[in-house]
Amino acid sequence: MAEAQRNPNLVVVGSSAGGIEALSTLVSTLPEGFTSPVVIAQHLDPARESRLREILARRSSLPVRTVVDHDHLEAGVVYVIPSDRHVNVTPSEIDLRVDTKGRPKPSVDMLMSSAAEVFGEGLVAVVLTGMGSDGAEGARAVRQAGGTVVVQDPETAEFGAMPGSLAPNTVDIVADLERIGPILGELLAGVPVREERVREEEEQSLQDFLEGLKERHGVDFTSYKTSTILRRLKRRMVATHTGTIEDYASYLDDHPEELPQLVNTLLIKVTQFFRDPELFAHLREKVLPALIEEAGRENRQLRVWSAGCATGEEAYTLAIILSELLGPEAALADVRIFATDIDGAAVDFARRGVYPAGALSGLSEEQKVRYFLEEDGRYEVKKPVRGMIVFGEHDLARRSPFPRIDLVVSRNVLIYFTTELQRRALELFAYSLRDGGCLVLGKAETTSPLSEFFAAQQDRPHKVYRRRGKRFLMPSTTPTPPPRSRLSRAATAGGFSADLRNAEPKVRTSDGGLINRLPVGVVVVDRRYDIRDLNAAARDLLSVRGPAIGEDLLHAVHGMPYAEVRGAIDSAFRDGVSITGEFSVEDATSGEPRYLQLACHPHRGKDNKGLAETVAIVVNDVTDIGRERRELDERLKKAEAERSRLEAQNGRLIEFNRRLEEANGELTNLNDEMQASYEDTLLAAEEAQAATEEVETLNEELQATNEELETLNEELQATIEELNTTNDDLQARTAELQDLARVREEERRSSEASRRRLEAILSAMSDAVLAVGSGQKVLFSNDVFTRTFGDGQPGDPDGGRKLGFAVPLTESGGKMPTEEMPQRRAAQRVVRHALRRGGGRRPAATLRGQGQAP
Repeated sequence: MAEAQRNPNLVVVGSSAGGIEALSTLVSTLPEGFTSPVVIAQHLDPARESRLREILARRSSLPVRTVVDHDHLEAGVVYVIPSDRHVNVTPSEIDLRVDTKGRPKPSVDMLMSSAAEVFGEGLVAVVLTGMGSDGAEGARAVRQAGGTVVVQDPETAEFGAMPGSLAPNTVDIVADLERIGPILGELLAGVPVREERVREEEEQSLQDFLEGLKERHGVDFTSYKTSTILRRLKRRMVATHTGTIEDYASYLDDHPEELPQLVNTLLIKVTQFFRDPELFAHLREKVLPALIEEAGRENRQLRVWSAGCATGEEAYTLAIILSELLGPEAALADVRIFATDIDGAAVDFARRGVYPAGALSGLSEEQKVRYFLEEDGRYEVKKPVRGMIVFGEHDLARRSPFPRIDLVVSRNVLIYFTTELQRRALELFAYSLRDGGCLVLGKAETTSPLSEFFAAQQDRPHKVYRRRGKRFLMPSTTPTPPPRSRLSRAATAGGFSADLRNAEPKVRTSDGGLINRLPVGVVVVDRRYDIRDLNAAARDLLSVRGPAIGEDLLHAVHGMPYAEVRGAIDSAFRDGVSITGEFSVEDATSGEPRYLQLACHPHRGKDNKGLAETVAIVVNDVTDIGRERRELDERLKKAEAERSRLEAQNGRLIEFNRRLEEANGELTNLNDEMQASYEDTLLAAEEAQAATEEVETLNEELQATNEELETLNEELQATIEELNTTNDDLQARTAELQDLARVREEERRSSEASRRRLEAILSAMSDAVLAVGSGQKVLFSNDVFTRTFGDGQPGDPDGGRKLGFAVPLTESGGKMPTEEMPQRRAAQRVVRHALRRGGGRRPAATLRGQGQAP
C-alpha cells in the first residue's frame, strides 16, 4: 500500500490492432514532467519476442521499461507488459500472470479491473485502436471505482471496434489520438492551487454553478463533497478546453448537448443485468405474475416503463424475467416495455443490445445461452427479447408520460432531483399507472412528495408501491422555470432566445370572458408549445380533456399531425407573420376524420417589439368544405393515377409477355437440368447424412481452433507491425546473399571454361586416351580412342562387336579375354596389343592407364 500511496495516480493504456503506431504517437505527445506511471497492454503474439519497448523508447521522452514480476511503479516511467503475460496490479506491486483461457495477451480488462481496485479515482484508463472488445469490462470497473476513462475517437481510429465497444456511460472523454497525451497531462495536473485557496477562491464559483444546474435542470449536486465534484467537473473542463468554472458554465449555455455528458460524469451510473438480484427475485415471484394474470384476464397489453434505463440492462432484465414467466407463450404474448433515458448516446447503445461479458455477470449460463448470441467475447440480445422493448429519449422534467402502465421501474433517479422535480416525476408516474399498478424505486428513494397516491407493500426491504386513489390528471406545468439554455436535445432545434427561456409563464384561466364566447377555437401557446390559454370551442374542436393549462399542446391533442402543426407554430415564431394551414384529425366521439383550419398569429408582447413571445392559434372547423374539396381532389388524383397506372400496366404486360416467352425456353432447359440435379441430390443427401455425424464430431474442435485463430489474428496484426521494423535488416542480409551467389556463379563459369579447355586438348591429341576410375568406370575418352577401339563397355562379353567396334586381340592374334581387355586393365598398367579390322591386322598399340605401371 505504501507504494500506491507514493503514486496516487496511474495511467493504464490498452490497444490491439494498429496499436503500435498509436502508442508511439501517444508517448511522443506526453508532456514533459509527466508525474504518473504509465502501464501499457498491447495485444502481441505470445510466441514472438516483442520489440515494443525499443520502438516506444525511440519516440518517448520518458524512460520505457518492460514489466518484470513484482515490479514497483515509479512516477514518469512507461511500463510495457510482456507479450506472453497478463498483469494484476496490487497495492504494492505489479504481478505477472500466465493465463490459459485463450484471452488476448496481455489482457486489457485484467489490467484495468485490478488497477481500479487499488487507485480508484486516481486511475485514468485509455483505450486506443483495436479489434474486439477487450477493455469494455475494465472500463466499467474503472467508472464504478470513480476513475476516468478516455477513448480514442472510433471514427478516426485505424480500428474503431475496441474503443467503440465501450458503453457511453463508462466513457468520460472521447478525443483524437493527438489530443490524448495533452489531455492526460491536464487531468493529472490537479487543481493548480493549494487546497486552502481552492476553498476560498473556487468554492463559491462551484456552488453558484451547482445552484444554476439545480435551478435550470432540477438536478441537485449541492450536497456532494466539494473535492469530488471539482475532480469530476475537471474532466469535462479538460474535454471542452475550458479553463475556469465560469468558462465551462458559458460553454454549457452554448452547447446544451454537453449536459448529459456532465451528468454522466458527476453520476457514476454503471449498470448490469439483474443488478440487485433480491429485488428482481421479488418482482419475479410476487409482482409480475399477478400483473401478467390480470392483463391476460382483461385481454389487454401488459405495459412496463423503465424510466432512466441508462444503457438498457434493466429493461432487458425485465424482458428476460417476463419471457421466463410466460414460457412458450412469450412469443404470442402482448407485452410492451418502454425504456427511456435523457442520454441519447446511452439509448442508442441500448438499442444495439450488445454487451461485454462483465455486464452479464448476474446471469446464469442457461440464461446467457437462451437469450444472447455470443460473438468475439460480446453478447447480443436475441430478437424475441429485443422485440418486447421500445427505447427512446425522454426527459422526466418536460416530457409527457406513457398512459395505462402496469409497472414503472425507476431506480436511483429521483435521489439526484430537487424536491420540485421529484414531485413532477412522481406526478408523471401517478398519471401513467393504472389503478393497482406498481412503482419500483431505489433503496434510498421514497414517494413522500406524493405519498397519498402510492401505498407501500408489506415487503419493506424492497421499495415497491401500489398505485391507489383517484385518477390523477396529467401535470400541467413544469416545476422549474425554463432553462437559460435548452437542456434537452428535442428543444435544441427551437433556437429560443435566452430572455424568453428565462421568462416566467403567465398562465391565465379560461373559465370566463370574451374568449370563451367566441364561436371559433382559440389557443395561446408559448415557445415551449405549452398551453397558456384556450377557450371552450378549442377544447371541443381539439378534443382536449382536463385543465390542459401548462401542458404541451403537441402532446395534449391526440391525432393531430405532429410535425405539420409544430412547423406552423415554429414558422410563426421565427418569421413573426401569421401562418394558416389545414389539418385532418380524428373525432374523439365518432372516430370520423375532421378537417380543422389553424391560423397561427404571433404576439410580440409589450410595445410590439422583439421576438414573439406567444402564438394565438385560431381553430375553425372546415370539415364540410375541406371534405368536399379533398373528395374532389382525391377523385381527380385517382382518375389521373388510374390512367397512368393502366398505361404503365399495359407497357409492363407487353414487356412481361416477351420475358415470359424467353423464360419459358430457359425453364424447359432448366427442368431437364433440375431433374438430373435432383437425382444427384438424393444421392448426395445420403452421403451428406453419413458425413454429418463426422462433421459434428469435428465441429467442437473447429470451434476451439476458430477461437484460437481469432485471438491470434489480433496478435498477428501487432506482429506484422513489429516485423516491419526488422525489414531493413532482412534487406541487408538479402544483398549479402546476392553477392555470395554472384561469386559462386563466377566460380562455376570458371570451372566450365576449364572443362571446355580440357576437351579441346584431348580432341587435339593424336594418341588414343581413355580415363578409367574406380570400379573400372570410364570417366572420359577422346575421339581417337573412340575411332580406334569403339565405345564398348568393359563388361560387354562381345567387347563391342555387335556395334561394329574394333575388337582387341592378343599379340599372337587370338581373341583377348574379357578380363585382359584394355578397358579393364587401363586403370592398372600399360597394355600392348594388336588389332584386326575388316580382315586385316594393324601393328600393336599401347594403352596407358591411370593405375600402376607394369
